[in-house]
Formats: sequence, structure tokens, C-alpha cells
Amino acid sequence: MKIAHKMKRCIPLVFLIFLLSCNLDINKDLQIDQSFEGEEAYWVSKILDEHIYLSFYDFAVYSNTEFTDSLPGCPTISIDNEQYSVTIDYDNPSCEDGSTDRQGKLQFQYSSVNNNVNTTIKITYDGYQTSSNTIEGYRLFQVTNKTTSELVLQESSDSLLLKDENESSTSLALNLEHAGKIQNNVLTEIKSSGALTGRNWGGNQIEAVILKPKVISQTCLTQVDFYTVSGEENWTIKRSENSQVTHQLTYSNTEGCETTTTIKLDEGVTMVKQP
Repeated sequence: MKIAHKMKRCIPLVFLIFLLSCNLDINKDLQIDQSFEGEEAYWVSKILDEHIYLSFYDFAVYSNTEFTDSLPGCPTISIDNEQYSVTIDYDNPSCEDGSTDRQGKLQFQYSSVNNNVNTTIKITYDGYQTSSNTIEGYRLFQVTNKTTSELVLQESSDSLLLKDENESSTSLALNLEHAGKIQNNVLTEIKSSGALTGRNWGGNQIEAVILKPKVISQTCLTQVDFYTVSGEENWTIKRSENSQVTHQLTYSNTEGCETTTTIKLDEGVTMVKQP
């Protein structure tokens, strides 16, 4: 009987420990400011879109000074015809009014002169910064379809690290498809779909899925900065084994290249970013 009585006293204690552990998980979720997660999702998307248009141009195009002179920031272009490689250097602009928003180098490695089906394009980042944000690692693309009016790139990048000006970092693995519309040999639109996974600023696992293709229009492709004019993404952050939140980003176009990103947080709060 004494043993049974002792067990009865232990049961409430075990139950109390269980309740405390559950409350700790709940409190941890409540302490995380979801607005920071929404800001990070917007930040990541913007950085990934910033130079994606360059992937659609083949190796041969960089020998055309009319094209290279039109690149934002007046970077210096170095071409290795034997290795099919191109270096875009923003540290040494070729004009006096070169953009200071970009620093470092983008290195392109092509498997062939022209972007035909199965051609691969690898972008490696060498001290590359855009608006004080650093990109490390590489992005890998393969041409999966090519017609006179469309070029489709499949991206499978698993070694990408983004850092903000405070050295907070986000690691990413990308599985995306980018379809570019082409008219008279000019890129007029980019439509991206797919998903990504990784680790966010807070050390939590993340997964983002593009629900409606993200679109960059012709108007925006001629600007110094490149913003998505339509599309929708869901960003899911795994807080713990049994806890996660999902934030939704919706991109819209107001006028010309003026864009709005609406971020609906899991808790119901809505944030609006322009651009």
C-alpha cells in the first residue's frame, strides 16, 4: 500500500513537468517576433531576384560591348574564351558614375558558347555584395528548353549563404525553374517557380514554396534594381518538433516598375513593403 501511495504522489509531479515543457515551447513561439521572419523572407526573395536575369544571357553575348555597357553599375567585364568563363567586376567600374550599390565579382562558368539544351551555367560569388548584403557560394543552372521565344533554366543550388549588414545569415538550397520570354533576342520577362529549403536567422529550418509564379516584367528588367511584379509564396518556419508557422508573401504591380509586397504573418498581422 505504501508503494501505491508513493506512485500516486509521483503522477501529479510527472504531469506538472509535462505541462511546464509544453508551456516552454509555447512561450518560445510567442517570444519570436514574426515580423522579423516576414522581413527575412522578403529580404531573401529580393536578393535572389536581383541578378537572376544575367543567367539567361549566353557566353557569346558578353563579347558585345553594347550589351555589357548597358549593365547596371558599369562593371568591368573579363572574358576567358578557352574556359568559357566571364567575370563581372563591380570593384572596378568602367564609368565614373558606376553604381556603388554592388561590390565584388560575379563569375560565370558556361559549359558551351551558346545556351543550348543541357548547357550549364554556374554563378560563383567572389566578395559579391548588393546594398551591403553579401552572397556566398554558388548557383547552378541547366538549360532544359529553348525555343525562339523562350529559354527555361532549372536551378539546383545547394550551397548558398546570404548575410545582411549585421552578419546575420541565411543558408539556402534551391530547386527552382526560371522561364524567360524572348522577343527579337531580347529578354522581356522572367517567371520563376519551385521551392527552397534552409536555415533562417534564428537557426530554425525553413521551407518556401512559390504558389503562383513570380514574374519580373520587361519594364523592370531595364532598371538598376529588379523587383517582382506578381506572384505568391508561402514561407514555413519550423520552430520545434511539433510547432511551425507559415507566412505568405504576395507581390503586386502598381505602376511601371513600382511594386508592393504584402506579407501576411501567421499570427494575422499584415506588413506592406515598397518596393
